[in-house]
Amino acid sequence: MRPLATMETTLAEVRPPRAAREAPVPVRVGLILHHLDQLPTLPAVAARLLELTGSNDSCAQDVIEIVESDPSLTAAVLRLVRRADLGVSDRTMTVHRAVVLLGFTVIRNLVLSIYVFDTLSQREKSASVHREGIRKHSLAVACVADMLAGHIGPPMVAGEAFVCGLLHDIGKIALDACLPKSYLRVIERVDRERACICDVEQELFGLDHTVAGRRLAARWKLSDPILECIWLHHQSANALVDSVAHPQLVRTVHLADSLVRMHGIGYSGYPIINDVDELLTELGLGEEVPVEVMARLPERIKPFIDIQNPQDSSTDPCSWQSLTNVNRQLGQINTKLRERNRDLELRSEIFETLHRFTHRCSREDGVGDVCAAAAEAIRAMVDAQCAVAFAGDPSQPFVHVGVSNNSDPQAGLIPQPLVDVIDLGSPLEVEGLLEGASVGQLAPASEHCEPIWQQCGPKSSEGRLWMLPIACEPGWISAVLFNDCDDSVRRFLSARVECEALTSSVRLALSSANTRVASERMNQELLDSNRRVRAAQQSLVRTHSIAMIAEMASGAAHEMNNPLAVISGRAQLMLAQYEDPELARSLRIIVEQTQRASGIVNDLMGFAKPAPPQSLVQTLYDMLDMLCQHWRTTFKLTEHQLMLSVNDPRVTVYADLDQLREILTALVTNAVEATSGETTRLQVNSPSSLSDETVRIVIRDNGVGMTRDVLEHALDPLFSSRPAGRGRGLGLSRAYRLAEINGGRLWLESTPGQGTTVTLELPVRAPQD
Repeated sequence: MRPLATMETTLAEVRPPRAAREAPVPVRVGLILHHLDQLPTLPAVAARLLELTGSNDSCAQDVIEIVESDPSLTAAVLRLVRRADLGVSDRTMTVHRAVVLLGFTVIRNLVLSIYVFDTLSQREKSASVHREGIRKHSLAVACVADMLAGHIGPPMVAGEAFVCGLLHDIGKIALDACLPKSYLRVIERVDRERACICDVEQELFGLDHTVAGRRLAARWKLSDPILECIWLHHQSANALVDSVAHPQLVRTVHLADSLVRMHGIGYSGYPIINDVDELLTELGLGEEVPVEVMARLPERIKPFIDIQNPQDSSTDPCSWQSLTNVNRQLGQINTKLRERNRDLELRSEIFETLHRFTHRCSREDGVGDVCAAAAEAIRAMVDAQCAVAFAGDPSQPFVHVGVSNNSDPQAGLIPQPLVDVIDLGSPLEVEGLLEGASVGQLAPASEHCEPIWQQCGPKSSEGRLWMLPIACEPGWISAVLFNDCDDSVRRFLSARVECEALTSSVRLALSSANTRVASERMNQELLDSNRRVRAAQQSLVRTHSIAMIAEMASGAAHEMNNPLAVISGRAQLMLAQYEDPELARSLRIIVEQTQRASGIVNDLMGFAKPAPPQSLVQTLYDMLDMLCQHWRTTFKLTEHQLMLSVNDPRVTVYADLDQLREILTALVTNAVEATSGETTRLQVNSPSSLSDETVRIVIRDNGVGMTRDVLEHALDPLFSSRPAGRGRGLGLSRAYRLAEINGGRLWLESTPGQGTTVTLELPVRAPQD
């Protein structure tokens, strides 16, 4: 069986053609977690620095010794001192003096930032531009978290906050390293739809970067505070459960991440920022702290950016290829050692196999990892050419497999244990699979085992195919297959008790792994549900608030119309009866103002009870083109000032034509009023394609933009940030209400001084019954 290369290759091999192409979520998750486990381990230098960060006994001399042990690292540190222009001659500069000049903490953090990211930089970089953005974002979060920890004080440790901030998004780089093409699609979709990157990752992979980062951090044996920050840094401040051991550190990294995203530093793919005030309250920080911290950020992050200049960076010695070669050599050495010990007594071999299996397994192993450990142990026990352990649900065609081969390049074998998930095309036949065999007892394999062996075994094999059943329970079946000559296997047929002890240990490990994976999946689903529930609650609160205001407006409008009609009528009668010019002028003012008040009442009634939409399917481009010509005439704009762009002219929209015109006209009117004169620039575009289920219309302006407080209330009825008398505050709120009753949604994005973007999303066709 050939070795795994990338995630895309593995998925292509296990997917059936066309109709059954999508694997279940647990299978995809298992594949991805397996590939995360194949990423390079953390270099010894970075691991040692992490130990120093968490130690109260660390000192500058420890860091000096680490830097001096690596020539390329020494050169980078000295280069940083030269760039800092500290007035020290290059001839007299040493690592010791560099640490004295720059400080123990600065040097330690700089070195750590180099090694952590370079460890994962040897894989294919299909998303290299965004990866550099993620790196810059992580460095900024680390610096901000470090400064925030200084404001919070004990028991917070600044160095620990820096490391947690540096690694908080390591899962994104890990997923990009494992699935470069797939992760590029994630980034493109996030950028195109302005979606949350966690939701897109969950939809495509079955897990997000927080789970991937936690898995990688656990494999690197990082400390619990780092694991918690990686896993929980997107959770709201009051959503952390009591079992979280370091909630303040998690909230600090969350706040740092929100502040960095708010200022658009680097790439995060997570545009939602709505909990900064809540986090400041939980951490006991004042509103002035974020302003001070972000003002100091450029100075704090500059050394990290300078030292990673690509023109001066040195090659990472711990490349992916070098690690692969070392692992291959270790596997070959282990194979030779097992061959030298194969003449031991039967009972010693079985108990040694049991010891090897339990030693290789860990609490973090998945089902496939346990299968690989069992295959490796039993193959070594019987001295077989190849062993395949499998486990799965009999009702599903997918099974976890672990493969262990004896090193034989001519037979296409590899020495390392291999973990995979294969598709058999149909569910397992339990009765046929275990025909003539009992759990815990060696027996010749039935013909129903051939599909598994053909997919995972060697290209050519000698000897009979044997099977050692591990488990046969409702919803679970597992066994180990291997090929060997009869004389070699016959020695173990009489060791019934020892074989049963071995299979019991494997069965217990499989059950534990299956339970742990299910528990982790459930925890992650709960976290995702919590995030979605909170977003839904915010939407429901806004909808309920608008409905209450609409009801109040309807009642008030009804009560005000009658008095206004009486006042206007009496004033008009008096105007016809009296000829006094001064009295006539006053009466005319009364009539005009009652008519103005009546107009306001009518607007309130229109907002409270809009007419039911008479929706039709219409071509989007034709409607937008006609409206843009009308807007250019009305607002005296040139084609350069108001530009129209539609990705696909064939795209349709299903809505009430008059109400859609009113929505778009209100949005364009607000955009024009937010800009000034000849500098006005408006863009009306639609990025949607013919195959999309919804159509999006995006209107951008280069106006003054909105502050965060204004943006939060911009869609509220009767709210206006303009001077009194310039508007009634119903334009955007009525547009939002009309979008809702037409089956769509509307949202705003704005940056003060840069402009506002309004997105309207509507269906492209009538809903089906």
